Amino acid sequence: MPPLTDDGEENSRTSRRAVLQSVGGGIGVTAGIGAGGYLTDDRFTDEDGDGIPDRKERSDSFHRRLTDLFGENQFEGLDPDRRDLLLDIRYIGEASIDDRTKRTIEQRFRDHGVYAQWLDYPGRYDHDRIEREYGWNAKTLLWDRTGLYREEVEPFVRDVAVQVFVIPGHEFERYGGLVYSPWANLFGGGVDGHVNGFSVGNRAVVCDRNDKWEQERLLFHEIAHLTLCHDDDPDNTGVMGTNEEIALTDDEWDTLRTNLDAVRDTTGYDIAFRRCLWEGCLEGVADRLQ
Repeated sequence: MPPLTDDGEENSRTSRRAVLQSVGGGIGVTAGIGAGGYLTDDRFTDEDGDGIPDRKERSDSFHRRLTDLFGENQFEGLDPDRRDLLLDIRYIGEASIDDRTKRTIEQRFRDHGVYAQWLDYPGRYDHDRIEREYGWNAKTLLWDRTGLYREEVEPFVRDVAVQVFVIPGHEFERYGGLVYSPWANLFGGGVDGHVNGFSVGNRAVVCDRNDKWEQERLLFHEIAHLTLCHDDDPDNTGVMGTNEEIALTDDEWDTLRTNLDAVRDTTGYDIAFRRCLWEGCLEGVADRLQ
């Protein structure tokens, strides 16, 4: 955990949302950088910095809506005095996540000062319909205006939870169960642009895996992308580095706790504060100019 100040608050880096608030003023912040109108809304208060407005964390009616959606046996309620993180996991076809993986990921966050709640969405998306209407493409699944996320996710839960779509990886033989990513293809990532998972701000898509270690590593990596980029430190053996361990460094946990308010990234891009995206784009362009 990071050091505490005299008043007990964490002495950590300033949240990028706070930075946007400080410069927002009367300036309209465009949706292209992932900022919403809440940045200049005086009614928005978020004392614990988890991106969920205090008024919603205290609201019985909002709690009832979440309970109605996920069920009393899953949703444990929200608390304005702690950092909450709701993991809204949605399954397509026969995709599944092992119960041990769910509990382990949830506990990893709780052990590091984030009260995560793993919430299995009660419905299951029909495999053939999703394939027909959206295809196995990160763009059409996550950020198209008429994509799966925009068309299928209830508006009231979009900005308070991380949505993760889990697709059945074993069914896609050509690429070993991978999803196509236009960005990965453009900049030379994956196998012909196909990747195990892809994250855009507060939403992600992952392919399920039979191997439990690989399953947990992949899920934890994409969820952590809410605030973290790929690490360029060769000594970082965790899931954001060499992937040899299912772990984050102390600095990565600090960054994640500080920037949980990225869950309110209503566009899913948040490019302005994603160093890895800028570097990846610039490096890709440079390679093609040589």
